Amino acid sequence: EAPTETAIQTSEIELKTETEDSSKNATETTAESSSESETKYITIDLSTVKETHPTSDAAAPFDLKIVSEEENGIDFANEWYDSKGLSLPMTGTDWNSFYDDNYQYLWSGEDLYIFENGTGNCLYVLTYPTDKWYINGNNACLRDGIFYGASVTNGYAQPDTCFMFAYDLEDNKLLWRSADQTYNSMNFIVKDNVILCGYGFTSEDDYLYQLDLHTGEILSRLKLKKQPDLLVYQDHMLYVHTYSYNYTIEIE
Repeated sequence: EAPTETAIQTSEIELKTETEDSSKNATETTAESSSESETKYITIDLSTVKETHPTSDAAAPFDLKIVSEEENGIDFANEWYDSKGLSLPMTGTDWNSFYDDNYQYLWSGEDLYIFENGTGNCLYVLTYPTDKWYINGNNACLRDGIFYGASVTNGYAQPDTCFMFAYDLEDNKLLWRSADQTYNSMNFIVKDNVILCGYGFTSEDDYLYQLDLHTGEILSRLKLKKQPDLLVYQDHMLYVHTYSYNYTIEIE
């Protein structure tokens, strides 16, 4: 708004000032409304998608060394993590909300809402198939416009289930889809160019997987006694809770 001379106090100038203020407020309101209306609703159809990997230089897997393996008496994961002074990035009693350095994620019904930290703006609402049992964990990650998620079916191994995928939200394009039975842990961890995640079930082998962040290909797998359900990384150590064992694993 342009300054007015204090010596001039006419109704015309006052009216002009009020008009400019109103116009400015209307513009700001419109901008805010526009910003709030920029939420993108995206349905990711995975029904016909098979394992696929783009061509890329393979990432180097981490060297994993099991430091300790302890029976946990089938305890709750948070009890063990609390005893280690660690915490999971879940919020709420249902664990249907979680966060990272840039975003807040919220499962509501079958939709995943992604909010920007700081502004609170809802950037995306994503719909894709996954078992509801697996929405109460931090099982999604958005980095540089690429969404990393998982499609899981609870139960024994079946074709076209329990895999991870990467999806370009700006171009609405699937980038990769991992092999079946590489993911049914409650969360995964992205570290450098590697995704750390787990898969297992009652009478199936249980593994901690390392997937290439850019291709989804399996880089390595570490056999465990039970299915990894929750993972926490801190200070070069990976703390893996399973149904009846707790693992402390050194990462190099």
